[in-house]
Amino acid sequence: MTDSLKKLLKLSALGAAMAVVVGCASTADDGLTLEDVNAKADEALSTANQARTDAAEANRTATSAQNRANRNSERIDELNQKIDRMFEESMMK
Repeated sequence: MTDSLKKLLKLSALGAAMAVVVGCASTADDGLTLEDVNAKADEALSTANQARTDAAEANRTATSAQNRANRNSERIDELNQKIDRMFEESMMK
C-alpha cells in the first residue's frame, strides 16, 4: 500500500473521530457521555482499519491482474513472432 493511501486512511480516521468529538462539544446537552464518544471513535477506527484491509486486498488483486496481463502480453508477442516466422517460411517455398 502506498504511503499516501496510508496517510489518507489515518487522516480519515482522525477526521471522523474529531468530527464526533467536535459535534458532541458544539451541541447542547444531548446525553452523550465520554463513553459514547469513545465508542464512536472506536467505531471510526474500526471502519478505517477495515478500509485499510480492503485497500490492501484491492492492491493485491490489482498486482495479480497486472502480472497476468504482462505474462499474456509476452505470450502474444511470442505467438506473433512464431506466426511471422511461419509466414516467411511459407513464402520462401
